[in-house]
Amino acid sequence: MSTSWTQKPVTILGLSKSGMATARYLASRGAICFVSETVPATPANKDSRDELQALGVEIEMGGHSAKCFNHSDLVVVSPGIPPSSQILKELSLSGKTIISEVELAYRETQVPFVAVTGTNGKTTTTTLISEILQAAGKISPACGNIGTPIISLVDAPADYFVAELSSFQLTFSPTLRAQVALFMNFRPDHLDWHGSQEAYKRAKFSLFEHQQPTDWSVLNADDPVCVELGTLISSKALWFSRTPASVADYPNAVTLQSEGTIVIRTDGGTWEPLFSIHDMKLVGRHNQENVLAAAAATWLLGIDAATIASAVAQFEGVEHRLEPVGVFNNIAYYNDSKATNPDASLSALEAFSPRRVVLIAGGRDKKTDLQEFVASVAKNAHHVVLLGEATERFAQALQTGGYTQISKAQTLDEAVQKATSVASADTPVLFSPACASFDMFQNFEARGRAFKQAVHQLLAVSSPS
Repeated sequence: MSTSWTQKPVTILGLSKSGMATARYLASRGAICFVSETVPATPANKDSRDELQALGVEIEMGGHSAKCFNHSDLVVVSPGIPPSSQILKELSLSGKTIISEVELAYRETQVPFVAVTGTNGKTTTTTLISEILQAAGKISPACGNIGTPIISLVDAPADYFVAELSSFQLTFSPTLRAQVALFMNFRPDHLDWHGSQEAYKRAKFSLFEHQQPTDWSVLNADDPVCVELGTLISSKALWFSRTPASVADYPNAVTLQSEGTIVIRTDGGTWEPLFSIHDMKLVGRHNQENVLAAAAATWLLGIDAATIASAVAQFEGVEHRLEPVGVFNNIAYYNDSKATNPDASLSALEAFSPRRVVLIAGGRDKKTDLQEFVASVAKNAHHVVLLGEATERFAQALQTGGYTQISKAQTLDEAVQKATSVASADTPVLFSPACASFDMFQNFEARGRAFKQAVHQLLAVSSPS
């Protein structure tokens, strides 16, 4: 049940999208909100500051003062602030209750959560689940890490919140319970934020801690960490895999038969056909896994096979995820800016097999192992253009692995030009950075838009006036 916030003090760390939504929600209910942000006041954040001041919210910019400790015992933290930060360490030691905006929303609503986590595939799976449920007449907004703060939705009617949840959000969501929780896969990522792979894994596992025997978990049968999780959960598990042998012994499973039919069973019953992968618009084996998981989740929520099949057949994917951008001089361009780690780029590279691509990669290096990435590049890339902070480490790793078809660029526009110069109708240009965006862009969305703009400039040049 929602709390009475009248005259209750709350500290909000971070003037992010989730911080703004939290402040709007709490201030509208009479809470005494204090927002603290390390970024200085600039013209870029003036609109946000003006809005909060109009709501009666006190703001400090350019650093965290002592007021973070004496304003309130409750602190709502933005996902960009890591647990290792000095402010969170000190707040924790001082006994403050630190929660995420996601946790706040969960406490404020009765709407059941369908939650998706994992290293890769979250956004596509979350979006598809939302669209299948909407096709069945359910009010089921896609929210969370996908871009819409959940707290901004709790006042509107909804049947489900279909929430993409990052490890950042889960770290500070201590009581969150999902009716259906999906774990797509686990790869080393965000080690700079969590400090260790084990801490990253614990954050992911926390989504499943509060599930009950009546809840469901949808887990990847081919992922060792998901298999480990399966031994720890209290909920019922439904397993997904493209390979029938991987789920043969599970009573609850969804898989892909050799002729391309996706089938599902529960409680050890007979396999029931859902749809054919040949009806999908999405490309790549990783997207087949995403679709398997989304189909399983919605089936568990009572959606019939015909509705699932129709929604899957119409689904064209999400922006910045293997997104077709255009064709210039018979060269196709794809925007995969959402690939913020090497494993995501590896999936994108393999999606084009047996064709080879001209890969544009680089950005802020997460320092993850590059061995598999290098092997995939050697197999699937005709040429690689590197840019950003990761350039030298990626170049060295590729060269050490025997791959030398490498160019370097200072800007994304230059990278697109260099990629175009070595691409052809048989070797499309794939922008799949394998890195975070923060060295050159505010986020992966801004980076993806910049790539599309660069490609559209080429299209404009090639079009007759």
